[in-house]
Amino acid sequence: MELRKFKSFLVVAKELHFGKAAEKLNITQPALTHQILQLEIEVGFDLFDKEQRTNHRKVVLTEAGIYLAKEISRLVELFDRTILSAQKNSEKRKQLRLGLPMFCYTENVVDIIKSLQNKFPATTFKIVEFTKVLSVQEALFKGNIDIGVTTFPLVFKGLDCQIFKEVHVDVLISKKHPLANYKQIKIEQLRNEKWIDLSKDLCPPILDEIEVLCRNAGFSREANIVQEVSNVELQIGLVKAGIGVAIFPSFITSEFEDIVAKKLVFSEDKQLELSILLAFKETLDVELQLAIKDTVL
Repeated sequence: MELRKFKSFLVVAKELHFGKAAEKLNITQPALTHQILQLEIEVGFDLFDKEQRTNHRKVVLTEAGIYLAKEISRLVELFDRTILSAQKNSEKRKQLRLGLPMFCYTENVVDIIKSLQNKFPATTFKIVEFTKVLSVQEALFKGNIDIGVTTFPLVFKGLDCQIFKEVHVDVLISKKHPLANYKQIKIEQLRNEKWIDLSKDLCPPILDEIEVLCRNAGFSREANIVQEVSNVELQIGLVKAGIGVAIFPSFITSEFEDIVAKKLVFSEDKQLELSILLAFKETLDVELQLAIKDTVL
């Protein structure tokens, strides 16, 4: 039995008119009549009252036809929903939405996409940018993106993650800075520096921890912030111009003209670590989760 015949039967059962039903199905009336006759032969009973149609030119369902129409409509609806769900799932597999916060540096975004592309060679990635780190997690929670780059903590329920990269906190300074030739810089050496920060709501929560460590060292870094900017490129440009220094994750691998990145150490010469995460909902397709958890640079 063909699903096409059942769908044709349901249209006739609704319209109770072969001509109107044929028009809706975009087929000829004789072709529709032939389909219904074939279906009646296959199910073994009449679907429409032949006497009513022959003598009164009325299309009337038999009791068996009424019952079949009711049950078949449920099956056809279920079938259509299943096909639609499968199509949506296929589209998700063909295109994954990747959420990125503004603190991500372009080179590392490319690294992330390349790594994921190796896992999903037939998949394209749609980049969705967010101003705030937590906005990425909120978008994951709401299902607006499939994967998101973020940092700890995960504040929304139902999220899981894979640590994509473990980095430490550096300080960016001009090559003309007196500390430019040092291999590493202690936080105490920066007590009198002016700082260039990304806007606070754009930054990872780790900056709050850095302020606590600075206060433990006897000064406030936040009190010396002279500029807050909205993007990384402008932040780097101001450091290059000698306006101030900047906290920055050590995932910068490119060399910038007139700028150096130095290891920043705190008490007992320890560096502050930052985990870059690939986060996703716990309900994400299991195959995708396994592939993401295997995606580490």
